[in-house]
Amino acid sequence: MSLCWRLLIFTFILCFLSSGVSSAEGTRLSCADSHVVFESEGDGDFRCVCAATKTAIEFLSSIGLETSQRVTIRLVEHIPSKLDHTLIGTCNPDSQEVTLLTYPKAVELSELNSPIPDIALSEEIWCSYAAHELAHVISCQHLNPKIKAHTAGEYISAVTQLTVLSPEIRQKILKKYKDIAAYQSRAEMSELYFLLDPNKFAVKCYLHFIAQENPKEFIDQLVKKGNGY
Repeated sequence: MSLCWRLLIFTFILCFLSSGVSSAEGTRLSCADSHVVFESEGDGDFRCVCAATKTAIEFLSSIGLETSQRVTIRLVEHIPSKLDHTLIGTCNPDSQEVTLLTYPKAVELSELNSPIPDIALSEEIWCSYAAHELAHVISCQHLNPKIKAHTAGEYISAVTQLTVLSPEIRQKILKKYKDIAAYQSRAEMSELYFLLDPNKFAVKCYLHFIAQENPKEFIDQLVKKGNGY
């Protein structure tokens, strides 16, 4: 399995972009003006995930992580996992694919294990998984294969996810973790810390990112050198 498997993390803006999704055939849909194609095992409403992934692509492009490759996002009823928890989303950068639980299944899972206390799962949260995983697929196209890229990839996906949030939801999350301080350097970004608490890791990354005088330059160095110097 690719190291791009993800834990359940945060929330994105609730979007309805009915004009942004065009039907191809059956449950295979393309997101207009992007390189994203959606597939579903059953009936699927892709408007929100289309909007979230388009916003993610625009943000990634703004920080130098562009893509011209087609990415397929599949909605499924179950994601096999060898881990001790059930996956909501996963990705395979080699095949340019993202796999995401359907919204009803994600809701069912969240009722057993809430990702963020006091922040209930909604369609906004579900849509965020697609954008988060998409950021992994795209960032893997740019990461230096000679570096340890896991933490760098997580940084980019976390920042992408929080950046495309509505201001209201983003502030709610930041307030929830108001005692968390920003990372001060790349060297502080610990893979162990991410594994222990991915939500706090994401907040620390976002706060670090928005404090950069030249975010694009930082991302360029991150994908070239990882979290080391």
